[in-house]
Amino acid sequence: MEMKRISKHAKKGKAFLAPWLFLLPALAVIIAFYIVPIFESFAWSVLDYQLILGEGEFVGLDNFRYIFQDSLFWLALTNSIVFLLLVLPMNIFLPMILASLVNQKLRGVGAFRLFYYLPVVTPMVVAALMWGMLYTESGLIGRLVFQLGLFDRPTNLLMQTATALFAVSVITVWKGLGYYMMIYLSGLQSISDEIYEAADIDGASFIQKFFRITVPMLTPSVTLVSVMTIINGLKVFEEIALTTGGGPSGATTTLVMYIFDKFMDLDVSTASAAGIILLLLAVGGSLLQMRISKSKEEDLKG
Repeated sequence: MEMKRISKHAKKGKAFLAPWLFLLPALAVIIAFYIVPIFESFAWSVLDYQLILGEGEFVGLDNFRYIFQDSLFWLALTNSIVFLLLVLPMNIFLPMILASLVNQKLRGVGAFRLFYYLPVVTPMVVAALMWGMLYTESGLIGRLVFQLGLFDRPTNLLMQTATALFAVSVITVWKGLGYYMMIYLSGLQSISDEIYEAADIDGASFIQKFFRITVPMLTPSVTLVSVMTIINGLKVFEEIALTTGGGPSGATTTLVMYIFDKFMDLDVSTASAAGIILLLLAVGGSLLQMRISKSKEEDLKG
């Protein structure tokens, strides 16, 4: 009897440990490359750390005071917020519209899904070079804005302070369009066809069904896309580094570019302090979006 009890406890112990053993490799990567660097950033942000010497003097909040008095930091923060405001609505609605279109039962619709997903698997270097050529004075978009009368001569949108940030945001939206479309597509396929059939019987148009059925029913997907966009939008780097380098005249210098420049200058303490601010902004923005989405879900249920 005692042996059976011990065997039963051993089986329970194995059943408890098994999931953690499967998660262990992923946890090790997360701890090594995410958790440890975050704690190191906190430590460096309160030090005047000399990277070459490998030591630093405790300075408290002086690095944060310096940042808040730096006009370039406020420019970078403003650019990051403006960039997020440009990208967020496009990432929410454009993939949703595409998902609604490719969710139709049409011949060859799988090819369209693949076509829309191609930008996701396109390397950012290739995407930046391609869009860079389109934006030049002799490129398709550069000549198009001139022919539309938006500029008095062919213009490289990446080289104009008024248009550079928007031009980069278009690259970001294009790159993630297919990925977010797939998220919405999975949400659409979980909606019962009976709801749309009932709407058809009532004479609802495609637009009415989209705004009164599709959009409310996709609230969980909207939350996921919004949170991912907030996080990725605040830490945008590759698109800017490969196209404008933060220019012209700081028009595309975002928080990550600001942090990168500080690290390149070996000012790791200031960079770490700015990184902490970026982390707080990303977490705060994500929590706010989830709270708004949760209240909308409760309103729908009510």
